[in-house]
Amino acid sequence: MQAGGPEMQAGGPEMQAGFGRRRCEVSEEKDPQEVLDRILEKDGRYPRRAYLFVMEAVSFTVEKMTVRRHITGKELSLGIRDLALERFGIAAKLVFDEWNISKTRHFGDIVFNLVNEGLLRKTEEDSIEDFDEVFDFGTAFETEIPIDDESKRR
Repeated sequence: MQAGGPEMQAGGPEMQAGFGRRRCEVSEEKDPQEVLDRILEKDGRYPRRAYLFVMEAVSFTVEKMTVRRHITGKELSLGIRDLALERFGIAAKLVFDEWNISKTRHFGDIVFNLVNEGLLRKTEEDSIEDFDEVFDFGTAFETEIPIDDESKRR
């Protein structure tokens, strides 16, 4: 998938996406905020912040690759997970719960809403099913909280 449309690839000026660290390139012809307004009017299941985070995760995922290329739904789902763990740590699942996201298919819903409005591109081979059951939300965001010896004795 690519920003500008999943082949998530770049198309033009950059838009600040998510929480300010990474940027996602979008089509020059479209005002991303207006596009998000349209998406949210049609489909209010996920908040604006979820869309911005997914767009940021596209850039995050592409940046991790050694060669710039199309990313798959599975790769993006794993990139979203990794960015969430980096950004939110043990609170990642709580953030996704707040955004009404409880399975990787929900990432696909967001991505394909962005595709349908022209903010992301896809290839002929891409489908929403690529996002099905990539990982289990019940275990993907578990992290160990270090407990020192003093805490264990209490």
